[in-house]
Amino acid sequence: MLVKDVMSENVITISPEESIRDAIEKMAKNNVSGLIVVENEKVVGVISESDVIKFLSSGFPEIKTPINVALSILQVLESGIKIMNEVKKIGKLKVKDLMNKRVFSVKPEDAVLEAARIMSKKDVRRLPVIDENGKLVGVISRTDILKALVKE
Repeated sequence: MLVKDVMSENVITISPEESIRDAIEKMAKNNVSGLIVVENEKVVGVISESDVIKFLSSGFPEIKTPINVALSILQVLESGIKIMNEVKKIGKLKVKDLMNKRVFSVKPEDAVLEAARIMSKKDVRRLPVIDENGKLVGVISRTDILKALVKE
């Protein structure tokens, strides 16, 4: 089975210049966990819920043991203030500020199992499908692959 047989041609994209807030709204509206970032008809990155969550949670200290809990209360309170500041910043951030610029992709003629291998090895949930001219023609997700397996 080939990527073109299971990919979605309706790709939800976003520009690197759009705001993170726009990206979050687009993901929520379309019930997707990530967007392909496109500039001048070329894929330049991917932005996901994970990228946003990592940014928001970067100010929280890690609490490992009950002993550390007591010692970390002040850090958590301080971190809470930092997080609120980060949430305020999110409105000012652009997609290009948080997107992952390392993009792994497949071609329509690639085998679905090759797409699955790349997703597993690179720990990504979706891959842009790019034709021989470098044009984005679709996206294949882990869910697309699982649905294809059930159909067989």
